Amino acid sequence: MGAGEAWKKRREEMGMTLDEAAAALRISRKYLRGIDEGDYSGWPERVFSAGFIRAYAKLLSEDPEPVLTEYYRYLEQRDSGEPPLQVKPEWLERERQRGSRRTTYSLAAVFVLLVGMALAWYNMRTASRPIPAPEVRMPPPPVTAPAENAAKPAVGGAADNTAAQPAEVPAPVTPAQENAAVPSSQGQVASVGGVGPVNSPYQLFIEASELTWLMYSLDDGDPVDVMLYPGDKISIQARKKVFLKLGNAGGVVGTLNGKLLPPFGARGQVKEFRLGD
Repeated sequence: MGAGEAWKKRREEMGMTLDEAAAALRISRKYLRGIDEGDYSGWPERVFSAGFIRAYAKLLSEDPEPVLTEYYRYLEQRDSGEPPLQVKPEWLERERQRGSRRTTYSLAAVFVLLVGMALAWYNMRTASRPIPAPEVRMPPPPVTAPAENAAKPAVGGAADNTAAQPAEVPAPVTPAQENAAVPSSQGQVASVGGVGPVNSPYQLFIEASELTWLMYSLDDGDPVDVMLYPGDKISIQARKKVFLKLGNAGGVVGTLNGKLLPPFGARGQVKEFRLGD
């Protein structure tokens, strides 16, 4: 009996159906059935698949290592084999090329039609526009010599020849750019939005835009495995410290104590973070 079959027997002894386990773990029943039957074909990337196995083991209070060992052995056998050679029939390739040319011709015809409609509309607007009346320009008025009433300096007094200096305009002050909070593996958090450092208690809010495996622990508590699907949200609160591990760092965004955090990492990247002492 394989390790997955033992887990299936354990789940049935607990009186839990496959659909109930999938709803509790928020994992597709396809993957849980694959664990029960030892069938891992069509599974996602390794980091997500390992997260499924660990989450199922925690639900059943089982050791995940036997099933993980079985899954890693399957990956080694699959990667060592060569993929089958796929040969496409010639008639299928010809039909594909013919369909591609038909699509190109259709798009070109639609483009020419749109250009013709635009030119027709422009010509109609130009023909219905009234001809503007010619502009009549009046000759400029004759220039008369200015009267000689320049002020003369007073007798015995010195003339004021000091030129007026322009007032100095202060240089514009560039506002300091606000620094975003950056989680650090040393347990420190930088300033958020230009305000001081974020202190405990910590309220971390994470929202997933892609499928992401997440593991976290609060204040030296036991780690919790969660699988987040696009649109899922999770709130994590701790009094002293938070440990966070992401299987797809680019698939989530987060806020810490109400302040938006910068990206955790790249898409598909595994990252770890520690907040607090």
